[in-house]
Amino acid sequence: VTIKMLHSSLSSPASTSSSTAEFHLQDQRPLHMIKFVGAVRSSEVRSTNLFLDVEDGTGLMNVKVWVNDGDDCSAIVDLRRKATEKDGKYVRIIGQLKEFDGVRTVVANDVREVEGGGNEITYHFLEVAHSHERHLKAGSGGPAVGMGYGIGNVASASHVPPIQQQHGVGAGQGLGGGSPLNDSVLQYIMSAGEGSDSGVNINDIIGNLSNKGFSANDIRNAINHLSNEGHIYSTIDENHYQYAC
Repeated sequence: VTIKMLHSSLSSPASTSSSTAEFHLQDQRPLHMIKFVGAVRSSEVRSTNLFLDVEDGTGLMNVKVWVNDGDDCSAIVDLRRKATEKDGKYVRIIGQLKEFDGVRTVVANDVREVEGGGNEITYHFLEVAHSHERHLKAGSGGPAVGMGYGIGNVASASHVPPIQQQHGVGAGQGLGGGSPLNDSVLQYIMSAGEGSDSGVNINDIIGNLSNKGFSANDIRNAINHLSNEGHIYSTIDENHYQYAC
């Protein structure tokens, strides 16, 4: 998603099964775990959390990252250290949209610094446009129209070539870099982890894909690659992964 899409998303009152409001995009897609890329404009380090103001060219969003003294996630510890050095770095954020007293904030499950700067944002906009195009085609059975979500002239769904075709893969997800192994890992996590907060255990992924001829070492490398690229994220520990919608 883009930050403008988060600010313009619609909220519904908390249901009996949830104590917090639920959000969905203007095209009715629900917002569960979201992903966006942007530049850190300001940061504030506190004892138990890190606050970031992140901007992606469509808007500004406050991001809250919980950080415990005993946190063994090297990426979060490294980000906390760098936040005290200077702002302006580009980050990929995976988390959930929350609203407190009318102010929207993203509570991050995973934050990674990315290289490539503006190129990374452009690529993410292409992913956003492609996702919107697929949703429209699935709903209408016809060609998609422009997405109109405030990403300006960066990308229009009617001009974005399908990512599957860009990478030369088939009708699968095609968002894992085009590798058959990456796509297989993504598809398994999406299927086995659906509806689960903890995601899929890495041993289950290896056990399933080993039957298809992939080695355990290659599967682990694919998981690390997909995590670094923001397609999946670790949940309750470094051995459980969930798909980043």
